[in-house]
Amino acid sequence: MKTRLMLIAAMSFCAAVPQAFAAPAKLADVFNGEMLGANLRYFESVAGIARTSLGDDHSYKVQGCTITATAAGGTVTALRLELSPTCKADLQSFVGDFGPKAGQPLTVGALDESTGGGLEFYADCLQMCGNAADPSVYAYWQGPHAADYKEVLLEVVLVDDAAIQASDRWAQAMTQAKGEDFVSETKFNCERSFDAQALQAFAKVKASAVTIGTGLTKPTCN
Repeated sequence: MKTRLMLIAAMSFCAAVPQAFAAPAKLADVFNGEMLGANLRYFESVAGIARTSLGDDHSYKVQGCTITATAAGGTVTALRLELSPTCKADLQSFVGDFGPKAGQPLTVGALDESTGGGLEFYADCLQMCGNAADPSVYAYWQGPHAADYKEVLLEVVLVDDAAIQASDRWAQAMTQAKGEDFVSETKFNCERSFDAQALQAFAKVKASAVTIGTGLTKPTCN
């Protein structure tokens, strides 16, 4: 009888804490196309509990990588990954052959090549930005029906020399054509006239983060 009670107690303990001995999630288990459209509760059964939440955005740490899931109404509509040498994005998991090959540094030029072009460029600020936060430049692409119209947004934070020099070249080209106010008031965010110059400037620059999903937010013009 005592042995039977001990067996029942052990089974109850295992049922109560199924996650206690579970293997930690891998980046590929969490940042992949199958998670888009998933219920947030299912997503967290794999990714774990969110470290922080702000509105519909929930942040997680997986294999040392920071992932943010946007889940309006409890459904994951977008995933953002902060990139580093150890945190690499597999875009092909989301958009198939429209994504660059996995395992390589993600650059603006690599995305342009794999998608066949059509990137749009935006920026938080390029001139007179102040010191409140480091501004970013964004390369945006919306896939065709074959990619389920998924959107990709590469973010380049303007902190290292390559990114800053690229932003200066883009800003200079626009200033020469449209004047300083056009740049300082970010009017370029509302027209596509200078996307080619942005691509030329940022082609070899590595992305700082990538967001994939639907209904992605982009900077607007003042």
